[in-house]
Amino acid sequence: MKGYYHEATSIANASPGLHNVTTCGITCKVPAVSPAQSSTLWQQIKNFSTHIFDTKDWPPRWYCGSWSDFHGWLYILSDVLIWASYFAIPVILIIMLRKRPDLPFPKIVWLFVGFIVLCGLTHLIDAIIFWWPAYRLSAVIRFLTALVSAITVYALYKIVPSVLSLRSVEELEREIESRKLVEEKLAANEFLLLEAGRLGKVGGWEFDIKSQKVSWSKVVYDIHGLPHDHNLELDGAYSYYTPPFKNSIKTAVEECLNNGTSYDLELQIQTAGGAVIWVRTCGEAFYDEEGNIAKLRGVLMDIDKYKINEVSLYKSIEMVNQNNKQLKGFTHILSHNIRNHASNFALLTSMIDTSELSNHNAEHMEKLRIVSGGLNKTLDDLKDAIKIRESIIAAEALSIAEITNNVVAIMQSEILESRATIEKDFAEQTILFPKLYLESIIMNLISNAIKYKKADEDLKISLKTYKNINGQIVLECQDNGLGIDLQLHGQKIFGLYKTFHNHKNAHGVGLFLVKTQVESQGGIISVESTEGNGATFRINFN
Repeated sequence: MKGYYHEATSIANASPGLHNVTTCGITCKVPAVSPAQSSTLWQQIKNFSTHIFDTKDWPPRWYCGSWSDFHGWLYILSDVLIWASYFAIPVILIIMLRKRPDLPFPKIVWLFVGFIVLCGLTHLIDAIIFWWPAYRLSAVIRFLTALVSAITVYALYKIVPSVLSLRSVEELEREIESRKLVEEKLAANEFLLLEAGRLGKVGGWEFDIKSQKVSWSKVVYDIHGLPHDHNLELDGAYSYYTPPFKNSIKTAVEECLNNGTSYDLELQIQTAGGAVIWVRTCGEAFYDEEGNIAKLRGVLMDIDKYKINEVSLYKSIEMVNQNNKQLKGFTHILSHNIRNHASNFALLTSMIDTSELSNHNAEHMEKLRIVSGGLNKTLDDLKDAIKIRESIIAAEALSIAEITNNVVAIMQSEILESRATIEKDFAEQTILFPKLYLESIIMNLISNAIKYKKADEDLKISLKTYKNINGQIVLECQDNGLGIDLQLHGQKIFGLYKTFHNHKNAHGVGLFLVKTQVESQGGIISVESTEGNGATFRINFN
């Protein structure tokens, strides 16, 4: 290299257009000053523009100054390494932009690419100038670098607020973690929803009007017995409905498409396997932002098991109703025929003059009259019970206190005779119930308490009304009478002709009628009692 340097210096000294210039003790051969260099600024610019690649006005950098081999090559290699690094950085940035077109601020990245490339070129030219003194080209590249640098600085200044508004890495990590938790919950909920749909055999469907595409959930495919990838169109969906119901579903869907009318139908379909099953299908319209119907959505449910049970139940009810009708007819015939015979029997016994009979026969005749009277009384009771069960009496708003006072007034002699006191506490004043039945119920409850009072203790009867926890009105009748052993007689207490104490007026009809009248209106009667401690009857009205 030293040899090359001295040889170049010799050549420079021999050149006619060069002369010696000494600066800071260093001699450099440079061309003599030409007229163009002393001209006006415009002429200088014109001369510069037309001679960008002209190097005759400067020697190579090796010719100027005291460059040692180490110093020169250290300068050159450093510039080349800087240029190579500057060139590699834009390549990496371009690859990033191509692979991630969604990166923020792509224009700024492209400005950086241009800025870094130009900066690298300035270092490359600096290294080349050691052999090729293209100082004008170097000036142009530096000017372009300065221009792009200024533009980049301005662009950076403009996006500073946007950059500062970006979330930090910690914020993004927190958001990602939060989204993971939400996604896990959504996945769990989706699993539960899918399992509920699978177990309950309920699936969803959608029809997109614009694309004419029908979408089914997996459960809907399962109900139809189809694979989950089966291609389906709207007309194809209709084909699975059996003929009696195909027109119904078509009409319902057309009404929903045209007028937005939702529907809920129970129909039959024939699955891909040939089985005919009952389904419940519901659909409604969904509108776009302009108010037009965009989609139909709904659910499909397999109700075959429930529908079969329902049909069986209807058949059973129909059979029970038919049996009841036959039983009622038989009851009326039997009651009518027996009553005729009983009435004839009573008439015949009344026509016999016992004075002409012997004492023995007269005694038997009297017994026959008693039996005849009992038979007619039994038939009257049965007639009342049948009438209660068959007749429909309209309910009306009644004052419980007023009805009770009327009953007490009618039974005043019995109440005084039994030395009974009646306490009344009606928190609920009115009730919707047939008047005839309510009077009968209160009368039978008071009469029952009087019949079974303790002989050595004054009778106390408490009547009160209130609402239970279910909001039902309750009528409660409590007494301090003989009471009943419910463990022994609990199952029979409301039976016909069931009596549990020796009393001449006890026939076992009153509580039977009360229960019949209460249940005919949808109510429930219950009793609490222990022998020797009175009884409490509660009627829960419907």
